Order: sequence, then structure tokens, then C-alpha cells
Amino acid sequence: MEVAGVAVAFGSIMYLITKRVSMGLALLIGTGIAGLLTGIGLQKFVAAVVHGIFSTMTIELVIAVALISGLGKLMRENGDLKLTIDSLVAVFRSPKVLSIMLPALIGTINVPGGAIMSAPMVEENGKVLGFDATTKAAVNLFSRHIGYFVYPLYASTIILSELLGVEKLALIRHNAITMLVGFIIAYPLFFRGVDHHEIARKNSNSTICNMKNFLLGFSPIIVALGLVLAFQLPFYVAIAIGVVLALGRGLPADNRGNALRFRMRTMFIEWIDYKLVLVMVGLMAFKAVLEASGVIDVFAATLFAYGVPLPMMVVVLGLLAGYLTGSHTAAAGILAALFVPLFPDAHAAPYTSLLFTAIMAGYLTSPIHLCFILTNQYFGAKYGPVSRRLFLPVLAMLLIAVVQLLVTIR
Repeated sequence: MEVAGVAVAFGSIMYLITKRVSMGLALLIGTGIAGLLTGIGLQKFVAAVVHGIFSTMTIELVIAVALISGLGKLMRENGDLKLTIDSLVAVFRSPKVLSIMLPALIGTINVPGGAIMSAPMVEENGKVLGFDATTKAAVNLFSRHIGYFVYPLYASTIILSELLGVEKLALIRHNAITMLVGFIIAYPLFFRGVDHHEIARKNSNSTICNMKNFLLGFSPIIVALGLVLAFQLPFYVAIAIGVVLALGRGLPADNRGNALRFRMRTMFIEWIDYKLVLVMVGLMAFKAVLEASGVIDVFAATLFAYGVPLPMMVVVLGLLAGYLTGSHTAAAGILAALFVPLFPDAHAAPYTSLLFTAIMAGYLTSPIHLCFILTNQYFGAKYGPVSRRLFLPVLAMLLIAVVQLLVTIR
């Protein structure tokens, strides 16, 4: 009964998301269904939800994800994003390099559907390279998301590392091999038969000057990453410092005070994605109810009794969750709650890397993935040809993640 209740809850969440119900609301509904069908009782259910929502981990995750969502829009407003992109375009004149680098760079600015921001840049470089619509769409999608495997401020990386208790650097080390293999497969696939071209510089600044401008424009993220990786500061503290730095950049000299107040007000009213905050709250409530019900242990015992290998469970559920929800955040949060007691401590990092890769594989090729939809609309491409173009790199990454796990646990 308990396992069936969780299956219904999972299925309900995925169904509601595919029907364009708010992801946060879908998770809260799924939490209620899980509480009802697992038979934990009203008092235990309420206690679990309250603990899940108001735990220290939840509060820290909510603050970090909220500030990250606002930082991208803030960097657009203060001119940092334009400065960063213009300086890179001036330094790297190869349209091949720029077609990959610019979407990947914009991918670090966590904006839902942000692939539409890099699409015009891929369009410009794609014209020089003679790309068709399918290739431009595939390059934009793949390049935007490939850097996520080693980007510690990515929402799914934060969720999986925190909930599964895996060090971020350990997860990134495993993901780096997966990313490298995907890139090695994708590059010749996308650029096969394309001649080398160079585009004219768009400014007359020296390379040193342009790199200085890049570091200045990207400084809020560089500072946040440095504080996390070098000084082990909590994510929410590091991001808050990056946001403070971004708030003070590019203010008009004659009206700094009013401009700063406007930015701060706008950030907390408009730029922070409060829907994403609700998603985080829903995820943590759902996780708490599953843990309180004890159903995860029953589910694991049932699967193992039927001889289902854990790596296969990770791959299948990761692919399905990423594909059906079209959201890496929802898929990561839901499955992290399921796999917390199943991943052995000694091999938690490679298992988490495989889960991350499986989710990304499903998410990247999902027809309801917002970046996929917007990219295809922009370039006039179709889902079938673009997904087929992405198939080999995505498959290669999934296979290498499996091999990496098997080599580690043998």
C-alpha cells in the first residue's frame, strides 16, 4: 500500500507538471497525496511538513536559490552581462569557440528559459559557419547546458549535493569526465566539415583590456564561486556577497543612492523567482513526508527483492523524471528524497553523478523543457531532428557515467 501511494504521488506530480500546473503547487499536491496514501496519520504528516519547510537546510537552500535567480537579472540590469559578452567576443574571434562559449557563459546566469538569450549569438556565428536551423538549435541547447556538470552554483548540483550529503567538489570531479566525453562527441558532430573562420573585432581594446573587462563583468559570480570553493563558505552567504557586489556595480555617478534603492526594491519584488522558491519548499516538504512514512525503505527492499540493480534504478528513474517533468530542479529534488537511504556512503559521489547525468539526459531532450521550446521557436527548428542531433552526445555522457560508477564500485 505504501509503495503504491508513493508511486501515485510521483505520477501525480509529473502529470500535473506536464499539464502546466505550477511546479511548486504540483509538489505540494503530491506531498498531500503521499501523506494520505502512505497512512502516516494527520499528526505525523503535519509534523513532517513543518519540519521539512522550516528546517535549517530548507531555509539555506531557499535563500541560495532565490538569490541566484535574482542575480542573473541584476547582472543584465547593471550592464555586467553585456560587458562580459562583448569582451569575450572581442578576444575570441572564432565563431566555433563563441558558439559554444557564449551559451555556456549565459548558462551560469540562472534564468529560466535563458537559452533564448544566447540564441541570437549562436544565430550570428551560425551564419558565418553555414549552420542550418537544426544545427543552430542543437548547438545552442547543448552548449548552454554542458557547463552545468561542473558549475557548483547550478540549482540541481546544490540540491543533490546537500540532500545526498555529497561534497560538491567530489561530485564535480566525477561530472567533469562525463562533460568532457560529451563535448568530445558533440564538437565534431556539430562542426564536421565546417571551415575555420574569424570574425572581426567589435572593439579596438587590447586583449589584456578585454580580459580585464571580462573579469569585472563576471566578478559577482567569480567572487561567489571563489568564496565557496576556496573558503568553503555556505552557498547562501557566498551568493549574498555576490549579489551585494552586483548591486553596487554600474550605478550612475550623479544618483547612486536612488539607483541602488531602485535595484534593491526591484530585485526583491520582480527579479527573484518566487515560483522557484515555492518549488524548493515543496521539494523539502515532499522529502520530509517520504522520510517520515518509512516507505522508502519498503520501496528499496521491494526493488532489491526483485533483483533490480541500483544503477539501473538510477538511470531509469533519472531519465523518466527529467524527461517527463522537463525540470532538472523538480527531478533532482524528488529523486534525491528517494535515493538518500539507498546510495552507499563509500560510493555516494559516483552514484550521485550518475543520477545527475540521467536527469540531465532526460531534461535536455524533453519536449516540455522550456529552453528546448524557446530555442526551436527562435530558429524555426523541429523537435525530432534537434533531439536526434543531441542523441549521441547525451548517450555518450550517460554511458560514461555508468562506466565510471561500475569501475568505482567493483
